Amino acid sequence: MSNSIRCLDDYVVGQKGVTATRTVTEADIVNFGGVTEDYNLPHMDRHAMADSTYGARVAHGLLGSSLVTGMLSLRAPHVIGRGVPGAYLYSFDSNYRDGIRLGDTIRIEWSVADKSDASPYQDFGLVTTDFQVVNQDGVSIYDGTLGTLVRKASTEDATLQLMHQEPWQVTEFITEPDKAYYVEDYVLGEGGDTDGRTITETDIVNFAALTGDYNPQFVDAEYAKQGIFGTRVAHGLLIFSVVFGLWTSQGSAHRRAPPSKGAMVAGHLNDRASFVGAVRIGDTIRCRYKTLATRASKTRPGIGLITTGLQAINQNDEAVMDGSTILMGISRSGSES
Repeated sequence: MSNSIRCLDDYVVGQKGVTATRTVTEADIVNFGGVTEDYNLPHMDRHAMADSTYGARVAHGLLGSSLVTGMLSLRAPHVIGRGVPGAYLYSFDSNYRDGIRLGDTIRIEWSVADKSDASPYQDFGLVTTDFQVVNQDGVSIYDGTLGTLVRKASTEDATLQLMHQEPWQVTEFITEPDKAYYVEDYVLGEGGDTDGRTITETDIVNFAALTGDYNPQFVDAEYAKQGIFGTRVAHGLLIFSVVFGLWTSQGSAHRRAPPSKGAMVAGHLNDRASFVGAVRIGDTIRCRYKTLATRASKTRPGIGLITTGLQAINQNDEAVMDGSTILMGISRSGSES
């Protein structure tokens, strides 16, 4: 794929566009669950979701975020660094205003919001792109930003030496068997580690096929040899999605208390992360999680919000991703029927 954009100077603030459309199918949801280990009921159980506010299953929030990068990779590749030497999708921040239902058709509206010489890395600037996910009814159901590191014109041959974060220190969150946990039960700073998962060639290929993000940084071994990492690496959104899946399957999220009258709550509100290290084929990552904040909902009585920090830690005990997620939960004040 040819691309006339070669460095930070070539990006134009205010440039905008719209991708082609895509209908989200049963196969998309099931395959995403398989790739990421996220089998949560809002995505997989149509009977449980029949009594929800959606009335039906919805796609994973992170499936929608992953499709943002995949659809942009096809129609606006430069904004996520595809075909731009030395570029790297460094961060994302997604707000989920509504769900993507089976059969919904989405498009991505995007705009280059900013470019700056200032970034965590001297030889690279940062391009910020705003996006909206718009459904077939013209409703914006997600919005957010992407941050892409791009070489400056004066540093054509610079390599990117990512600065790994130190793993967090956490106090172990000790769960009680069969206990349903309310928002008030989560203590700031408490958390733990999940089991590990080795990222394979199959994971990367399946994620590329599902999302459409065939950035050669991920799928082209010869291209990647000449790139900033010297080898193929995993998609950032794949790593966040795997970490989220590890947390929900092994951490504390699945122990949240159910709503008082049996209605399923699909309450995934926000994800954000910075990809501070590269994950190569054969690396093993685990999720370290901890509670960052809890509060009552400002608009929904009996509902609270839990912000959980999520780190991806590799086999060398380096934090290669630093992020967080916000989920709705049930407060004790809302548990009375």
